[in-house]
Amino acid sequence: MYRFGSLIVLLAAALAGCQTAKDQPAAAPHSVTPDSTFTVVKDFLIPSGDSAVDFQDAGLYPQGRIQPNDPFCRLSTGAATAGGEVIRKGKFTVSSVEYNEKAAGPGNIDVSVTEIHLREGASGKSYRLDCMLPLLAYGARFVTITEIQGAVGGYMDLQVAP
Repeated sequence: MYRFGSLIVLLAAALAGCQTAKDQPAAAPHSVTPDSTFTVVKDFLIPSGDSAVDFQDAGLYPQGRIQPNDPFCRLSTGAATAGGEVIRKGKFTVSSVEYNEKAAGPGNIDVSVTEIHLREGASGKSYRLDCMLPLLAYGARFVTITEIQGAVGGYMDLQVAP
């Protein structure tokens, strides 16, 4: 009887110490700073009728086709185009960065999103690159600079400004 009671006390203590990922605050943001650059190293297409594409594991995916547990970034144009939009090689400068701890991610799940506002060097056109974890598999936290580069790596190189 004593062993059974001890086991219950240990189990209760262990469970009391557990929190779900949703209850834990997001980790501090990892700094992508204004004046950092994303250099497009390979042209890509935002398909006709879409306003965004997703990057994950150095690959390009149509919106919503990402893997469920890996960091990803979504590049948005702001409005869908009838004929699609080709993003050509060149530099995009970070104009501002916002860290949104309670953004709605895939499936309207609360996620921590690094919102990177970009300006294309040649045209001056504005874009937004939202980087996050698609599910709470790793806990509610912001992605790291390494995870951002890992997501966009086949198409863009990130250089963080000091």
